[in-house]
Order: sequence, then C-alpha cells, then structure tokens
Amino acid sequence: MGMLKNFMYMPAGLLCLCMLFWAGTARAASPEAPGGPAEWGNTDGRLVLKNADGVVLFSCPARDGLAFGIRYIHSVAKSPVEDWFRVSRGMIFLEKTVYQDFGAGLPHNPGPGQTMSTGDGHIVISGYHKALPSFDVRVGRIARHTLLLPREGAADGEPAQGNAREIPLATLAPPGSAVTFTLASRVRTDAAAR
Repeated sequence: MGMLKNFMYMPAGLLCLCMLFWAGTARAASPEAPGGPAEWGNTDGRLVLKNADGVVLFSCPARDGLAFGIRYIHSVAKSPVEDWFRVSRGMIFLEKTVYQDFGAGLPHNPGPGQTMSTGDGHIVISGYHKALPSFDVRVGRIARHTLLLPREGAADGEPAQGNAREIPLATLAPPGSAVTFTLASRVRTDAAAR
C-alpha cells in the first residue's frame, strides 16, 4: 500500500520537475538572460549548425537583418521549396515559404497577418514572423536540403535567385540525421566550424 501511495504522487512530482526544467530553458533562451541575445548587440551573433551530440558542423556570422534559406525537394510535388528566415535581435524568425506547386504539407491558405502571392511560377506565403530559438532539420536522402546564404560581401538581404552561397546539409551530416539551427554569441568549438 505504501508503494502505491508513493506512486500516486509521482506524476505531480514529475510535472513540477518538467516545469522547473522548462522555466530554466525559457530563461536561458530569454534575451535578458546573462550572455543571451540582448548582450549580442547588432553584430556579434553567429548562425550555428550542430549535430545531435552538440558538435558544431558549421557556423557563420549572423548580424541583425541576415536572411538565409533552406531549400529542399518536396516529397510529393517533386519541386523545390524554400523556407526563408531572418535574424533579428538575437532570434531566428521564419518569414516566408516559396514553392512552385501545391502539395501535401505545403501551406495553401495564408493565416492571420500572412499574405499569398503568385508570380514567376512561384507561390509565396509571407508574414509568418515566427520566432524560433532553434529548430531541427532532418537531412533528407531525396530532399537534398541546402542552406542558402548571401555570398560574402553581399548585403544582408535575401540572396537573389542563383546568387546564394549553397551548402548542402548532406556535406555536413549524414542523411537521416538531425541538424539543429541556432544562434550563439560565440562558438566554443571553432575546429569544426567552417
């Protein structure tokens, strides 16, 4: 009976532990946290790609205003899809999705504050402005996930079609593995950073 009584309190204890962990994680990701994005200013951040073990696979400067994209081949439509992000105040924001054909899992109705436009054979849904402290991309075998960055010396705006520095994620991590995108004020391991 004593064991059953202890077991009944376990879910509440586990919930409290999870809430404490979440609160600590949220505080660490907060712009006001010591060493957090608020201390980065406008020029000191870095876009960092890590594997599941936390090993830095790639990093590059990420000033406020930097736009970068991830292009992949859609599994159903078999056409390219680009998700575009922007760095602002030490955070990554998903801004828009660009694609050629409607397909399973692709947006087809803009949400509140979003717009849909078409032209030049593309469909663009913009206005997400969704903050992402970090996000994972599972390197696809067929999807050919590719990081799109402005070429060195280019303005921080979105790279023009064909004018982006392209980094296939499969050159950084094996297909099937997860790559975490995040921002850091500095990269602790620069041996693996490129």
